[in-house]
Amino acid sequence: MERAMSTGSASLKAQQGVTFLWALLLLVVLSLGLGRLLEIQSTRTQRAMEAELLWIGEQYRRAIERYYQSSPGEVKQLPYKLDDLLQDPRLLTLTRHLRELYADPMTDQPFMEIHDHRGMLIGVRSTSTRQPIKAGGFSPHYAHFAKATGYHQWEFIFLP
Repeated sequence: MERAMSTGSASLKAQQGVTFLWALLLLVVLSLGLGRLLEIQSTRTQRAMEAELLWIGEQYRRAIERYYQSSPGEVKQLPYKLDDLLQDPRLLTLTRHLRELYADPMTDQPFMEIHDHRGMLIGVRSTSTRQPIKAGGFSPHYAHFAKATGYHQWEFIFLP
């Protein structure tokens, strides 16, 4: 009787050990799957932020170009600061070349202004040093972005 009990006890311990190994294996597989899912979501989010950065940067570049083109008189002029794009101080009527000052989607901070040698605003750029995912397929204005090692090198510039 004692022998039958010890055999049953050993069999029960072996079954518990196998169940424990299956539970560990399941936990490892779930962890790997979750890690991969998070990686995919992170890449998706970064790509969406890149697309938003390209759209917003183009809005700033076009607004600077509109400001320049709508200069009264024959002498064309660039803005001094981003606020001039919200309400053009040169004109008597309310003229907005940009609806709002958009934040940099990569940092959620204001864009860094780019000025020429005279101090006139010619563009904006991100302050993020994060490496871009997009490495090609840019519009002709931004073909040089393909060589960028960080978003801070994506400069959205209007040069007359």
